[in-house]
Formats: sequence, C-alpha cells, structure tokens
Amino acid sequence: MSEQVKTAITCRHCQHQMERVCRKKYSKRWATVLVVSGVLCCLFIVGALVGIPLLLAGIYMATAEETINHCPSCGHYFKVWISDKASV
Repeated sequence: MSEQVKTAITCRHCQHQMERVCRKKYSKRWATVLVVSGVLCCLFIVGALVGIPLLLAGIYMATAEETINHCPSCGHYFKVWISDKASV
C-alpha cells in the first residue's frame, strides 16, 4: 500500500486546520507613495537617478505577494517558503 502524505497543517495553538493564503506583502499606501514620488523626482527635482529606482521599488511593492498558513480559528500564521510557484 502506498503511504499518504499529510498535506493539511494543524495549528500548534488550537489544533485546528490551517489555510494557505496569498496576501499582499506590502501596504498599497507605501507603494503609491513611492510611485508618485518617483514620478515627481523624474519630472521636477533630481531626475532619473533617484526617480527610476523609486518607481521600480513602488511597482515591486505593489505587486509583491507572500504565501502564509493562517489559522481561521485563533489567527496564528507563519510564512510558507515555496521554491517553485508553478507546482502549487
């Protein structure tokens, strides 16, 4: 007989089943601030030397996601490290 692999993770605090959730890694407010300040720097203040890195950082922050295991019962969570996102 083949062994079954346990895929469900139980919470160590309340012993309920945890859910895998993808959420935004950074606040949208800070991403918007970086994009707007990058555009303003490119247009008015110091130019592309400061503006382009601010734009790139803001775009990264707006699109970055992280995967966590979250317990719906008690709220405990921890980050999940996935080496290959295509296999999930």
